[in-house]
Amino acid sequence: MGKTANQIETHIERTRDKLGSNIHELEQKVKSATDWRHHFRNSPMTMLGAAFGGGVLLAAMLGSGRRRRSFSPYAEPASRTPHAGTDRQKHRALETWDNIKGALIGVAAARFKDFVGEVVPGFNEQFQHTQAQKNKSLPAAPGSGL
Repeated sequence: MGKTANQIETHIERTRDKLGSNIHELEQKVKSATDWRHHFRNSPMTMLGAAFGGGVLLAAMLGSGRRRRSFSPYAEPASRTPHAGTDRQKHRALETWDNIKGALIGVAAARFKDFVGEVVPGFNEQFQHTQAQKNKSLPAAPGSGL
């Protein structure tokens, strides 16, 4: 033990100062990462897309808005023949809307993954590891040759 008490004390003070500045730097990074105003100023279209995608996702989770009619013996029977073309068009429109919702959710998820990957060190590696583990546990699709 060739160090004196003063040297040890000085070393502890320097280490404490370094830790203090590291904590301050980390606080600043967390503040800037969670400041939605900063992200909106830098990329407003991405934030608007994320907000829209979040709204679509929330709407999809809470219900699609398409309500099924319950059977009532007192209701007048509805003839479907005159509306066959309309029903087909309505079905195509709803299918297209479902595809749009799926695409928006996919884009929002990809953007969110990229954002978290930039903010959280090691996230991308862990995400890829988790995805590889999940792919290993999935059974092969029929006809895939695996």
